[in-house]
Amino acid sequence: MKFSHWLKCGAALAIVGASPVMAQEAPASEPQAAAVADIVVTAQRREQRLQDVPLAVSAFSMESLEDGKVESLLNLDGKVPNVVLAPVGAYPFASAFYIRGLGYADVESSFEPSVGVELDGVYLSRNVGAVQDFFDIGGVTILRGPQGTLYGRNTIGGVVSVQSRRPSFDFGARAQATFGSNGRQELRAGVEGALVEDKLAGKFSFLTKTYDGYIKNYDGRDMGAQDVTSMRGALLWTPTASFDATLIVDYTKDKGTGTAFENASLPSMVLPGFGEPADTDGDPFLSHVGDDIFSDLEALGVTLNANWDLGPVKLTSITGYRKTDTEVLSDFDGTPTPFMTVHRDETHDQFSQELRLASNTDGPLTYVVGAYYMTQEYDIATGQFGTVFGSPTAGSTIYTQQKADSWAVFGQADYEVLPGLTVTAGGRYSKEEKTFTTQPLFYPNAETFEASFDDFSPKVGVSYKWSDTLMTYAQYSRGFRAGGFNGRAGSFLAVGPYDSETVDSYEVGVKSDLFNRRLRLNAAVFTSDYQDMQQSVQQLIPGTLINQTLVSNVGAATISGFEAEATALLTDVFTISASVGYLDASYDEFMADLGDGLGVIDRTYLPMPYAPKWSNSVTFNYKDDFDFGRVTAQASVRHMTDMYTSFSTLNATTDLTMRQSNTVVDGSLSLELPDGRWRVSLWGKNLTDELVINNTFGVGNLLASRVYQPPREIGVDLSLTF
Repeated sequence: MKFSHWLKCGAALAIVGASPVMAQEAPASEPQAAAVADIVVTAQRREQRLQDVPLAVSAFSMESLEDGKVESLLNLDGKVPNVVLAPVGAYPFASAFYIRGLGYADVESSFEPSVGVELDGVYLSRNVGAVQDFFDIGGVTILRGPQGTLYGRNTIGGVVSVQSRRPSFDFGARAQATFGSNGRQELRAGVEGALVEDKLAGKFSFLTKTYDGYIKNYDGRDMGAQDVTSMRGALLWTPTASFDATLIVDYTKDKGTGTAFENASLPSMVLPGFGEPADTDGDPFLSHVGDDIFSDLEALGVTLNANWDLGPVKLTSITGYRKTDTEVLSDFDGTPTPFMTVHRDETHDQFSQELRLASNTDGPLTYVVGAYYMTQEYDIATGQFGTVFGSPTAGSTIYTQQKADSWAVFGQADYEVLPGLTVTAGGRYSKEEKTFTTQPLFYPNAETFEASFDDFSPKVGVSYKWSDTLMTYAQYSRGFRAGGFNGRAGSFLAVGPYDSETVDSYEVGVKSDLFNRRLRLNAAVFTSDYQDMQQSVQQLIPGTLINQTLVSNVGAATISGFEAEATALLTDVFTISASVGYLDASYDEFMADLGDGLGVIDRTYLPMPYAPKWSNSVTFNYKDDFDFGRVTAQASVRHMTDMYTSFSTLNATTDLTMRQSNTVVDGSLSLELPDGRWRVSLWGKNLTDELVINNTFGVGNLLASRVYQPPREIGVDLSLTF
């Protein structure tokens, strides 16, 4: 399909509406006719109107998140074109984030993510802990395409940035109680205000949540239950008009009963041979787990953001520390038989420091330069038990440790060479050193390995503003995903290292405000060249029934597509939003080396995982004031076509791991009383009770397991604001 045709199709579909893009609405200077609000984002590390940013960006404000009952990043799945956000297997607090077909669906900390996740400007180096319940969130921004220049390593797919709300000098307090299906009970509350007039403001907020889960085990146990406590405190210090610093401390403790898998094994796999055929009871929410599974997380984060206005330039410092402890016991076979049970205990620490110097003038040249450093360490003990190891009680443990240090320098400049015509150039040099220690299965001693990786990620582009309401742009950008070691190696020969991978992306886009700014339409077409692709390959350790993972650079892929988003203000109180994404993703080469002399197999024909051909959404929003209060009603429909969540390179089974095309409908209805203090909201998720597979994965030729997304959920929120 030609790009010109993609763009026409995307524009035609997007005119129906738009994605709910409102990160921070710019205040109007004077009364004006109703129009789609301006949006301020920091996608290029400085504040800009969304319509002035030559990138594919989607943004959600606090208000739009609340109207849509978005309580975590997972609730944005399907609402942004060519973006898939899903939990990972047995880890409800881990993420499988895919943007434009590039992502990472694993919990192994030796593997690097493909989509960068930021919290208050701090890059989260692992996807475990990246999925947490929202509370006191200011907004979410999603950048699509490689962001190697300004965001660095491991952003080949894009970036998801979450911002918490900053403290206000005005006193305020809010509490919200939630009651919903499956025993859901939540309380969110916060208070803020001045501690020292005009100099120091503070804020404290917290969340408590209990949830019984949506799966019932055959013995009566609740599966997927949660008991969550989260807190966030922040201090804003403004000693002068030219300096401000914000200190943020967040803490989360999440104790759960774990994710219950359904046995989806094929007859040819090993598990059915032990008398456990695939689950055929017809109830996807009835599990048959035999172990006392659980999933526990404890996370602490400290962030210090400082800004110093030096006149012609602005200096920004972002310091971050995060510590995450997780312990998970998973029953991967999903049967009462103790066939394959995995216990995983991990501690992860990271520290990062970024310094940026940005231009602060109105001239034709704007720029940002900076330096970045991160150090991180983790320790993991993974115990594997069950019949697969020879007897119901026999087992083994893999011990791994890693220390990684990363450095980078970067810069990007925009120069308006002619009125309206701006050229962009930038680059980032990154270097990473890793020290990895492992003691694989049945090995009496550990060994240590070292490797280093470096990369230069350039970016060039051009944009032209045809008017105040129309801009077009074209750009080339590169991203890289660092190489590393295999934390699941069953032998020292399988440890690695494997090399870094790169993505070169070409994008052309348009941003427009039409019909007196009552319709906003943004669209982009792109193609990406994916080289030295890292891929996990599963095989049996020779002479055993034990599965091990090999990681290597197996080949290349090409990913092309288009995206369109729009916002249509049909009347002063009624808005339609819609988005459409199209992906054409395929491997150019996938040659998997099975190691141990087992040869190389060609899997080029396999589909790329988490790359649905179409991802579309439409949202209807009504908001009006009456004598009895403000009424807000919202309904959203999101649709994704078939996609594959994983595959086994031994069986090359694809239909088993396919998530079929699905359409999910959500809705909410709210009433806010005239005094603005009380608000009651009725909400529903998956209102049509669509059965949606979250993911299916195969463990070599041993077994296959499946997890479903929640069925219909209904609830009520009661909010009080002071």
